[in-house]
Amino acid sequence: MKILVIEEDQAFVSHLKSVLRRSGCDIHVANDGQKGLNLFCTEEVDLILVGIDLPVISGLELTATIRDIEAMQQLSPTPIIVLTSEDHAVDCVTAVRAGADDMLAKTVCRDVLKAKILAFARMSAVKRQLGITNGMLNNILNSVSEGIHVLDMNGTIIAENAAAIEMLGWADKESLIGRSGHETIHHHRADRFAFPVEDCPIYATLGDGQSRHVVDDLFWRKDNACFPVEYKCAPLRDQAGNMYGVTVVFRDISERKKAERQIVYLAQHCSLTDLPNRLLFGDRFQQATLNAKRAQTKFALLFVDIDHFKPVNDRYGHAVGDSLLEHIGKRLKQCFRKSDTVARVGGDEFVAILADVRGIEDAASFAEKVRQSIEEPFQIGARVLHVSASIGVAVYPDDGADEQSLRSNADQAMYQAKSRGGNAVAIYSSPSSTMRSQFFDQ
Repeated sequence: MKILVIEEDQAFVSHLKSVLRRSGCDIHVANDGQKGLNLFCTEEVDLILVGIDLPVISGLELTATIRDIEAMQQLSPTPIIVLTSEDHAVDCVTAVRAGADDMLAKTVCRDVLKAKILAFARMSAVKRQLGITNGMLNNILNSVSEGIHVLDMNGTIIAENAAAIEMLGWADKESLIGRSGHETIHHHRADRFAFPVEDCPIYATLGDGQSRHVVDDLFWRKDNACFPVEYKCAPLRDQAGNMYGVTVVFRDISERKKAERQIVYLAQHCSLTDLPNRLLFGDRFQQATLNAKRAQTKFALLFVDIDHFKPVNDRYGHAVGDSLLEHIGKRLKQCFRKSDTVARVGGDEFVAILADVRGIEDAASFAEKVRQSIEEPFQIGARVLHVSASIGVAVYPDDGADEQSLRSNADQAMYQAKSRGGNAVAIYSSPSSTMRSQFFDQ
């Protein structure tokens, strides 16, 4: 422990050194106010003893100056004890107003002198060490990329690290501390419905003291925007095992969710045309079936096969063929509505669900527009390519109540169109029914 003694009375200084000889204190001495101020500015001490009557700068003036320096530099206050004597008495109020923490008569007995000085010095040393430790802990907490969010037993925020403050969009921790944790960052679900506090995993940990790991949840920023998070919440306990709060370590998983969505998207779409693939089309067909049953409506299934595509591949190569398929996919997207689904299910084969049709005439008319669109020339680089489409049409539930039968019947109709030389639309008709095939071609 370091003690700075600023005192002109050398007899008292000698007496003080003898009193503290075996106390482990490191004593620095200045015999006037200016020297004492210089030592304060260069040495970090745990306690300052200041005589009242000092040369150059008086004791109370020096005390006030030290307090001003600490305030300007945002330093933790060092305890100051004013030393008084019978010749130079000072009232307690004046000393406290100057910034002193206590007063001590130089004539006090050795035991009292030693006890009071060591008590102040030890208290200051412990406080300084706690400040260093807290500073280290804050540096550690603020250096991690995960957000750290701490609540007391009432669910009130008592600490946030730098990462948490940034992710939550607040200016500083002072803006968050004292607020209700749930009402501040966890108040609603993704559908904007309120998230009851009794359903909150963090508050469940406050209630039962059990640690929890939540892999997918939402936190809310100050600007009322939400972001996906993964977090672990664990109880905070003192040395006796009594719980006094909960700490929540969380991370923003927006990039992970984006990557997961991209993986799912790639698994369900054709990488060349960006159209749904066979897997996603199966899901869309099931949904179309459910919607049609519920609403007592019909939908059409169109099977589209590109005529003369193989010669393009053979003559110009697969790169040109792939580019042609990409352009065909874009043109098909333009033909269909948002409520419809068009998918690539094979090399040059496409299938589409035309939602909510009144009957076969609607479906046939729409298919004819698709045929006419594909018939238009395609500009692929410097080349102008001509292809056409053979389209088979079947209607749910008239021509099949499940995907396999409806696709099979639309496929048969497509081959009917193909058998006439292609560039045509054919409507499925069952062998047992009256012929209702229709053809639209050039």
